[in-house]
Amino acid sequence: MRYIINRTYPSLFDFDNFFNDFFASSTQDKFPPVDVYETKDSYVLEAEVAGYDEESIKVLCNHKVLTISSDGMESPKEEYITKEICLPAFQRSFQLPDDADEDGMSASSKDGILTVVINKVKKAEPKRIEVKIN
Repeated sequence: MRYIINRTYPSLFDFDNFFNDFFASSTQDKFPPVDVYETKDSYVLEAEVAGYDEESIKVLCNHKVLTISSDGMESPKEEYITKEICLPAFQRSFQLPDDADEDGMSASSKDGILTVVINKVKKAEPKRIEVKIN
């Protein structure tokens, strides 16, 4: 019963979802979909960018903020009978952790997946200092 009421009157009975929907960012802010995972030595971000060519994708890092973006891809000037494929402009930004090495990053694309590898800063090992006794 609650499901039917919430579905019928979401703004009256489900305030959390109402405000989440109201203040939610547009779907463009969630495009392209990404997976982020951590390994022992790095952080890895994988983004779905099928159809975009290498030159149209930008990967920038500035002050611990990683941004992936594209100005989109124009369709050839042909007359389509049906046109459903769209490669829009996008931009997504991610705050990097403190141990991310901004200088130790690489990006590649294969099979429609953009992979950005962000190396971790190697923690300095304690240095043993020899004590000399006179």
